[in-house]
Amino acid sequence: MSVAQETRNFIENIEPAKLFTYDDIPNKKKSAVAIELSRLYKEGVIKKVSKGKFYKPAQRSFGEIEPSNNDKISSYLKNVPDISYETGLNSFRKLGLTTQVANVITIASSKPYRQVQIDNIKLKFVSKKVDAPDEDIYLIQILDALKDIKKIPGTSPNDALLYIKNILKKESESNLKKVAHYALKYPPRTRALLGAILKEFKLWQESFMLKETLNPFTTFKIGIDENTLNSKKYWNIK
Repeated sequence: MSVAQETRNFIENIEPAKLFTYDDIPNKKKSAVAIELSRLYKEGVIKKVSKGKFYKPAQRSFGEIEPSNNDKISSYLKNVPDISYETGLNSFRKLGLTTQVANVITIASSKPYRQVQIDNIKLKFVSKKVDAPDEDIYLIQILDALKDIKKIPGTSPNDALLYIKNILKKESESNLKKVAHYALKYPPRTRALLGAILKEFKLWQESFMLKETLNPFTTFKIGIDENTLNSKKYWNIK
């Protein structure tokens, strides 16, 4: 079978709006694949999201279907080393802390990258605090929410903390211990808030570990009620 026919067969069978690249087509002659994809692109059989990233469009009564924003972002991040996870406003929305949607997607990374534009999506990169396996990213996002608790729109720090407490209350003891150790890489305010929560959950060892890392003369002005955090005075939280 020719490269051209193999490429066309691949596209005929691929799901509409699913992103693909040269490497997804099962033929080692990538230069010939590229030529055929270029020809198909000019014919309108496929469309391009960015360099080397294509999809097969599909028409519906309400318009053309194209790859979702999440697919476009995931496809981009696969080719960028050291990317870790999504943070910022959209991750806080997924946690249920806000209903607002960000115009910019924030990605935590171990290396600095310049802001990237993918169609109408902007990706902003920030330094991640800690390395964690994929199954623990959810826990790291909770720590990020504690770190940025005064910046979450559409809610107060007090209400946000109450919501985070309820999320953590459902976690296993082993996960709470993980969170405590991850928090050691976070700013003092984050460690104080988490330590106070874990103290209420009676995880004494983890709570004491976090308390030991704090300057006893530092006060954290956040706006937390005593009903929300009954040990806030012990942690110098206001």
